Amino acid sequence: MSDQTSNKSIKVSPKQSYGQEKIDVVFKDINFSVKQKKNQQHILRGVSGICKNSQVNAILGSSGAGKTTLLNILCQRIQNSSTHVLKGDILANKCSYSADYFNQFASYVMQDDILLEALTVKECFQFAANLKTTGTPEQKDQKVHEIIKILKLERCQNTFIGGNFVKGISGGEKKRTSIGYELISNPQCIFLDEPTSGLDSFTAYCIIDLLRRYAHDKNKTVVFTIHQPSSDIWNMLDHVMLMVEGQFIYQGCGGMNVVNYFSSIGFKCPIHSNPADYLMSIMSNGSEKNQKNQAIYFQEYSKHLKPIIEREIQQSQQGILPAKSVKTSYFYQIAQITLRQAKILKRNPILFSARLIQSIVISLFIGAIYWQIPGPQDNPTQRNIDDKNGFIFFWVIGAFMMAIQPCVLTFPQEKQTFLREENSKLYSVGPYFIGKYIVDLLPSAFFPALSSLIVYWMIGLNTDNPGKVFFFIFVCAIQGLSGLGLGYLCGCAFQNAQVAIAVTPMLLVPCMLFGGYYKNQGDYASWIAWIQYLSPFKYSFGALAQNEYSYEDQGYPQNPIQQMNFNLSMWESVGCLIGLSFVFTILAFIILSLLKKKVQ
Repeated sequence: MSDQTSNKSIKVSPKQSYGQEKIDVVFKDINFSVKQKKNQQHILRGVSGICKNSQVNAILGSSGAGKTTLLNILCQRIQNSSTHVLKGDILANKCSYSADYFNQFASYVMQDDILLEALTVKECFQFAANLKTTGTPEQKDQKVHEIIKILKLERCQNTFIGGNFVKGISGGEKKRTSIGYELISNPQCIFLDEPTSGLDSFTAYCIIDLLRRYAHDKNKTVVFTIHQPSSDIWNMLDHVMLMVEGQFIYQGCGGMNVVNYFSSIGFKCPIHSNPADYLMSIMSNGSEKNQKNQAIYFQEYSKHLKPIIEREIQQSQQGILPAKSVKTSYFYQIAQITLRQAKILKRNPILFSARLIQSIVISLFIGAIYWQIPGPQDNPTQRNIDDKNGFIFFWVIGAFMMAIQPCVLTFPQEKQTFLREENSKLYSVGPYFIGKYIVDLLPSAFFPALSSLIVYWMIGLNTDNPGKVFFFIFVCAIQGLSGLGLGYLCGCAFQNAQVAIAVTPMLLVPCMLFGGYYKNQGDYASWIAWIQYLSPFKYSFGALAQNEYSYEDQGYPQNPIQQMNFNLSMWESVGCLIGLSFVFTILAFIILSLLKKKVQ
């Protein structure tokens, strides 16, 4: 957007102290369209306007009118691209601003409450305060207590947010938590998309009243979209913008001023009716009559209101934008994210308790099925060798699946939280990825190791020396980390868990087929044999099989190692498995960095 802003715009200076400057946000001649296969859909058509400081600025319109698109453009969440065409100027105090600079003086609250369900309200605020505010730990705690008191969340401050797996707070409390998450940094401007959506009338009133007091008492700029406010909320709106088909039909003072204006152009609101309901009824495209009246709306707006708005834009607040850039260290960000992820791991049953029970039960079940397979001292047959190979291969698949499934199920959900927080500049991609990986690494290695410890003696595997036992457990733990890496890769590449779950088997089945058990490693066709080197099962199966059988064993009908045609030694297989796990993890980080986008 910066390449389209006026060259005469005042340059932003970071020297102004934060929180003392009133801000007017203005936009001039905003045109936005989306390129489609056969045509170009116009969303906004040359709209200009002003969002005034110390006021509640509301954008109203029916579905598809363009109000949320306009809000996203003001927040620099929409940029020019191959499919999006955006033209016009966006200014704050007559200064152009970028998406990165937006976060230094403003915050954006999305319609959906994207919060981590296993944290309490107070912990959410504390995390935001640690990364978005300055001061000592005591000062940050004080800010948290103040925001909890302002939002009237004292009774539920120690209650979990809640979600699919954890029971938590109500919808109204969750919405106030989302708003408080952004207010904790005391932004000069706050933008909200449908803050009353899905709430009862009283809760909606309380939230708008909160925003009104925030604007009036602290000279802040509050801008939000709202679909159909109640009459009580309608009377609290200081500045109203009505949109139809991507254009304004009214912009100015709220309350009775809007009613009087529409009465003057022939659209009189019935007595004792909610003005917002009446206006929504005449703005809707549902009737042919309304569509014919749109020409009158646009004509009267251009004639009577547009000149007034243009003068207000010229007379808008002018000055240096306040600059607030809270830079926390890389390691501090990692520490905060690690602590938060550890709490989530501890509290979410699907991430810990269920996995623990699953590991123990599956180990006992598999141990009972493969109970005491004869070893070289027990005159084993070829069938016994096949049984033992079947167990080893099945076990490395199990160790892999223990790690990959939780990631595929939960990572896409947590990724939405990451995108919102990274876009708000709480932290960067690196600290988030490292902090999350540190916490996920422990259970991904621990549960396969625990299962291996349970099942090892039940199967009757090689106990010639303790080193073989430890090597077996070690390889299963590394196999779990390779599953974690591939789980991260799938979770980063796909937007939701359903898609990730559907695609994961497509990646795993070829890896299993080239693992060396279903077909001998020396029998692959030359043109397709290279796929085996991408399979973590090849390396873990080869390492564990060679750990179980030794070249000196004479008790087997034929040497199992030669029979399976392993082309790598035990430790070479371990090295390749570690390398492949590292590659999966690095690819996941790269994809997450490339695919991160503005959350709209």
